Amino acid sequence: MVMSEWSSAKTGTAVVIGVTALCALVTAGTEYAGALELRIGSFALVLLPLFFAFVITVVLNLSLSWRRPDAAAPIWSCAGQLLQLLTVVFVVRAGVVLGTALPTIAEAGPAILVQSLGKAGTALLAFPAALLLGFGRASIGATFSIGREPSIALVTERYGIAGPEGSGVLATYISGTLFGSLFFSVLAGIGSTIPLFSSTALAMACGVGSGGMTISCAGSLAHGSRDLPQDDILALATASDVLTYVTTVLLGAFVVLPVLERLYRSPTAVRNRLVSGDTVEPKAAVVPSRLVSGLAVTGLLFVTSGWRAAPGMLLLLALAFGVRMLGDRTGRFVPTVLWAALVGAVLTVPGLPWSATMLRVLSAVDLLTLATAVLSCVGLCVTIRQLRILRTLSWRAVVVTLLVFAGSFFTSALLAQIVLSLGGFTG
Repeated sequence: MVMSEWSSAKTGTAVVIGVTALCALVTAGTEYAGALELRIGSFALVLLPLFFAFVITVVLNLSLSWRRPDAAAPIWSCAGQLLQLLTVVFVVRAGVVLGTALPTIAEAGPAILVQSLGKAGTALLAFPAALLLGFGRASIGATFSIGREPSIALVTERYGIAGPEGSGVLATYISGTLFGSLFFSVLAGIGSTIPLFSSTALAMACGVGSGGMTISCAGSLAHGSRDLPQDDILALATASDVLTYVTTVLLGAFVVLPVLERLYRSPTAVRNRLVSGDTVEPKAAVVPSRLVSGLAVTGLLFVTSGWRAAPGMLLLLALAFGVRMLGDRTGRFVPTVLWAALVGAVLTVPGLPWSATMLRVLSAVDLLTLATAVLSCVGLCVTIRQLRILRTLSWRAVVVTLLVFAGSFFTSALLAQIVLSLGGFTG
């Protein structure tokens, strides 16, 4: 028994080292290569390093998954553990931007609150399309929200993940994981060419409840924006992103799902129900502890950000550990992500005695580089089961997901622009 435990620990250490080294290498390489801008007339598509990092790790992950699913399972589990901590670090760092730009956010505050209601716009375009494409009841799960983690939890509680509604939300989640960064880069580029929308309204619309997609959208928007500084765009997107976690659950549970249930009862909509296509994945034999995960993330951040950012990285990690412990106690009522954003913001609110020092230390850690590290880790979390569910719904899932994203983005931007215009805000 002792020998078996020692062997398991040794294997776990090797997996953690391998995953950390791969993420660090991919992050450093893509950051060094920089962004790629593709221009088609007046439209510009900006592919950030985080997008390439995700694609590279997905390809490497899937090539191993098809050949050795037994070997891939520990990698999925390990990457998932590292991602949990790395995401909290990212949100704390994003909260720093939120705190420093509170004056800008306060000025556009009513618009941020109102635009968050636009997250219910996911179903406007996508639900009818999903019914026409034969999703059946899967259309409810696929279109009621942007389809991230809170959405999966809500569907699991209400319907069960094995039913058609579960297949729908997983299809949107997987399509968003695979193509979300690209989708929102495109949507940000399209939105910036529409004279109706200001950069302020579009920045608010970028907050979709997913760090990777939010930062991809905001980064693409900031790259081409001439009327709003990059930090303000990131701050507005971060504030909206945090609100989205709340509105997804509230609007989804009490507004959108009941409405879609009622709409689905029509005779035409009941046809062609889909099954979930669930399969059983190999169980991971090794799950790294929080201490090992912390050491791995520390090494990853040192490699990708450099020694000059060491004080800021260590502070972010300490804050992330504290936030996770707090979230473990209050997660049922206050999600960890809300605590993370709040802690980062409180440390850097202008006028507080410690804000200048904290801002100097934490700003040494580049937010976009941190986002690239997050996406490189996400790519190693995509599993065979997720791909099989996506294959069941085929290309239709991608079409519906794109409509979900477009409905959320443009509905939110429109509501934000209306409030901004009524308030005389021209930024």
